[in-house]
Amino acid sequence: MALNQKQRQHSTKPLAAPAEAAHDQVLSAAWAYFIEDKSQAEVAEMLNVSRSTVHNYLRQARADGLVRISLDPALMTRSELASEICERYGLEAAYIVPRSASTVMERVCSAAGLWLSDILKPDGIFGVGWGETVYKIGLHTPQRAFTDMTVAQLLGSLSNPFGYSADRCANLLAERLGARCSPLHAPAVCARSETARALRQEPVISNQLASLAMCDTVMVAVGESHRESHIRRSGYMTAEEDAFYEEKAPAAAIAGRFIDNEGVHIPGPIDERIIGISLADLRSVRQRVVVCVGAERQNGLRATLRGRFATHVVTDLDCATQLVELDP
Repeated sequence: MALNQKQRQHSTKPLAAPAEAAHDQVLSAAWAYFIEDKSQAEVAEMLNVSRSTVHNYLRQARADGLVRISLDPALMTRSELASEICERYGLEAAYIVPRSASTVMERVCSAAGLWLSDILKPDGIFGVGWGETVYKIGLHTPQRAFTDMTVAQLLGSLSNPFGYSADRCANLLAERLGARCSPLHAPAVCARSETARALRQEPVISNQLASLAMCDTVMVAVGESHRESHIRRSGYMTAEEDAFYEEKAPAAAIAGRFIDNEGVHIPGPIDERIIGISLADLRSVRQRVVVCVGAERQNGLRATLRGRFATHVVTDLDCATQLVELDP
């Protein structure tokens, strides 16, 4: 997210004396740019390097957690649009990400990553869903040291070609937050309901599922539900099951399950085969962060909010605007 000088807040972590020259250069560039307010051109001249090298140094400083840039989340929740969405759907906060030159996915995921530390309980249990949005939030989450936090996997593992399975999302966010990871050692969807039932009764898996109800905060993305969506292309539904959901025309997918336009769960043939948090347990968690990317998903976001699956929402300006205009 592009921020002006007055919007940025800077802090540096105390470091031991660096042992490598490269690290020293990164630290020098970060100090000059963020603390002394020098331009990238001035930093390049000072260090006798190119501007592109300075740009890389600054990106490295952020990735390593040497410099943390944050935008006060309150600034994004004070708009009339955010207030209207909160009042209409009973939310605690709505973070509306403004337009910029970057893609909407990059903007929303970057904002969600920056604001996570303001939402999370440092010693709590943070349950995370799966998918492209959740994975990219992990990529954009600044390095933290929440050593007393546990990141819990809300859905079992699912082998898929997209590269952002539930276990990978949970591990990435745990790594970025400096937290422990509690993986769910089971498949997301079993071939037979009898197998899923037996696995849920295994002590290890049973205890892991029970612990999900103890989450302080959960984060899920509004998943698309049409036939080209990732959840229906992942290969765990038969042709007959896919046809069943096609006829029901779900509005969104939440934690592996489908909901209608009013946010009501659509009972279906895969429910008994899923190993993961139930929608009832998801809704009972104290803080429920829902992230929605793109105006084309506003119908899914509307259904998710109507179903009371969120206390906090992070979305882009276009999606939020259409949400209000189409759901008076």
